[in-house]
Amino acid sequence: MLNSETEKMTFPSGYYVVVKRLSSKEEKRRVIAAVFDPAVIECDRIGFENHVNVFHEGGKGISEDMARGLCLWLNSTLLDQFIRRFSGHTQVNATDLRNLRYPSREQLSKMGQGWDSGVWLEQEKIDDIVEQNI
Repeated sequence: MLNSETEKMTFPSGYYVVVKRLSSKEEKRRVIAAVFDPAVIECDRIGFENHVNVFHEGGKGISEDMARGLCLWLNSTLLDQFIRRFSGHTQVNATDLRNLRYPSREQLSKMGQGWDSGVWLEQEKIDDIVEQNI
């Protein structure tokens, strides 16, 4: 329930990238990211559970293209190979995500433009979009 105590744990409606903190060894990728799209779930504020890391900008959402591009980057095989090489565990914490090298904002936004809204992409398509823009 939204009240003065819980409001500080929520974000204003907007585009966010949400990353699962734990993955099992059986999962194809260590980093599993998704875009929170405010057009799909209409609300004034959104709260995310503690089992995810949330990409935001100053406590607010990010642009749609940036969110989509960041999600593609985080779900790419290239990033997965890097994570597996330097991290032997299945937990992806906020520090791990902060310490990653990311493409530029322009590159991420351009990646996001390659992803049609509402369509989930196969791994090969994700990797193609990422490789074309880095």
